[in-house]
Amino acid sequence: MSTLVDRAPPAEQFAKYPASWYLFSAGADLARGPVSKPMLGRRLVAFRTQSGRAVVMDGNCAHLGADLGCGKVVGESIQCPFHGWRYGPDGLCNHAPVVAFTPPTSSTAPPFARLQTYPVVERHGYVFFFNGREPLFPLPFFWGEDPERFVAGKVFQYTADCNWYMSSSHAFDMQHFASVHDRELIEPARIDCPAPFARRNSYHARVVGQHLLDRLLHRFAGKTVRITLSICGGTFALVTANFGGAHSRFLVSQQPLENGQTLCEGICFAPRSGVALLDRFNLFMRRVFTHGYLEAEARDIRGTQYRPQNLTAHDREMIEFFQWAAALPQSAASTFTTHNKLESTGHEKMDHGLSSPPRTSRPSSGRAVAGHRDGGPSAQ
Repeated sequence: MSTLVDRAPPAEQFAKYPASWYLFSAGADLARGPVSKPMLGRRLVAFRTQSGRAVVMDGNCAHLGADLGCGKVVGESIQCPFHGWRYGPDGLCNHAPVVAFTPPTSSTAPPFARLQTYPVVERHGYVFFFNGREPLFPLPFFWGEDPERFVAGKVFQYTADCNWYMSSSHAFDMQHFASVHDRELIEPARIDCPAPFARRNSYHARVVGQHLLDRLLHRFAGKTVRITLSICGGTFALVTANFGGAHSRFLVSQQPLENGQTLCEGICFAPRSGVALLDRFNLFMRRVFTHGYLEAEARDIRGTQYRPQNLTAHDREMIEFFQWAAALPQSAASTFTTHNKLESTGHEKMDHGLSSPPRTSRPSSGRAVAGHRDGGPSAQ
């Protein structure tokens, strides 16, 4: 007889580089010229056109592969440093020396002279892009919140020594919340799919740890916490934590690396006070606590691997997350087919967008839940 554990998907079913939103850089980085970096198994370049538009596209010239990050912006285009080919925001080559084309008198670029571009959203001074030709869901933000009411801090980084779906599954690993984060559930956790392409875990827990950061939380924030952790598109995490005396919000953009690890880039948020110095202090303190917890977790659980054959009935919430993540659509063309598949296996129906109202949640079994991770993405 087939069991829940039997249905844990094999590793081959997970996308190597999921169709999701990723953090590219701070918008200010583009003021100095194009920026290129290896991401998601290729080289990408970002630049700001003369009119102020941020563009992200494949970063190697279609001609002979030169790094466009070493080129320059000319009007609304980026120019290759090698032979001067230029590409507009649509990825099409719109200028090159005549000798580059056949016949020499032609003014039309060859069919191969085009690069893939990616949807871009700038928010809170950062450039985000969607890994696909069109976004399958909007850039998420915290449920019910207006991004304009918040200020964002500086990016912090840490590397998870595991693949992206193991990293994201921590949000649904009920057992590790007690063993790693010293959190004890006050009531059963609730897991739901509040919007398409989003899966959320919400819980109320006691902070029972005696580490320095936990003792500081006891003194200045509170001894209990209400947490929500939401994973959008498999790799984009939104976390909120309400300690009573303090309310924390942060996102983590998880970038799969070619070596099997995951680069995690986090940004903390605070309500806009109108006083710049106070905002900077609030963001600094949130960054210290959040980065400390997440970096410590990544350091303490190095070497974790996805072993579906070893998952047990106690891993039910993780197994359901893995099923959900493996079935996420990777293109607009696959969305309809995947909807039907999810419905037939008992999962929530996934429609376009992240803005649908929350659905009825169900309680989850488990004793304790994660530390300073509480995220609920809302889509604006």
